[in-house]
Amino acid sequence: MTGDTEIEPWILLTNDDGVDSPALPPLLTALRSLGPIRAVLPAREYSWSSKTLSRFANLRLQEAAHLGDGVHTIDGSPADCANVGIHHLSQIPPRLVVSGVNIGENAGLALTLSSGTVGAAIEASLSNVPAVAFSVRLTPEAYHGWRERRDPAPLAPIWASAAAIAREITDEIIRGGLPSEARLVSVNIPQDASLATTRVLTRLSETSYGSFFRRAEDGTLTHHYNGQTRASADPSGDVDVLEAGSVSITGLRLQLHTTPSAADRARFERV
Repeated sequence: MTGDTEIEPWILLTNDDGVDSPALPPLLTALRSLGPIRAVLPAREYSWSSKTLSRFANLRLQEAAHLGDGVHTIDGSPADCANVGIHHLSQIPPRLVVSGVNIGENAGLALTLSSGTVGAAIEASLSNVPAVAFSVRLTPEAYHGWRERRDPAPLAPIWASAAAIAREITDEIIRGGLPSEARLVSVNIPQDASLATTRVLTRLSETSYGSFFRRAEDGTLTHHYNGQTRASADPSGDVDVLEAGSVSITGLRLQLHTTPSAADRARFERV
């Protein structure tokens, strides 16, 4: 353990946009008002990494002193960060893992399963620590402006508002626990949201996407994400609620199995 022997409940923070994310400082400030915060963050961006773990890597914790006490980085994935933070920072596990705030939405089945932000929360849940993942839906203009110029100033008010919303929801989880049956929560926040914005408990919209690549002139295949599609409109789904301008709060559980029918048993089982 690198931490001390304190027994005061603490929160672990991570993300998938890395230690240099402009959404990170305001979230750190907001969460520190709730109690002790420790953080393990990817040293670089790890988007679309889902729950990847670095099986064959030797990870080294490095302090990120410019972000305050208790903040570390590793050259690993968000799930690595969650696992290391839970098991190697203190003699007691965190009371909650907070992942985000992600630069971009993670609503719908396809993005949820692909997201490094949500992947860190899943990793926490597998270690029996409750978790919440926060993401912000940006307009295409805002998102591409950030990707191309990397100027944090234009989006600073968005991250300040998202941090305030994340703090309130985190506080509610600390006080009352996760929603019924949930092992983790995925929260998606509209770009223009404030503390007064409507919040809705949702379910995961059934979504998919086509080819994740396009063929370049030299014959290679390069990243080309063209958005996700919904199987059908669902007013209670997280995608629809988010597009309507509300904050979507989706409780997730990790029970992926189905219940076999009698016909299934007759086809597949041998007794």
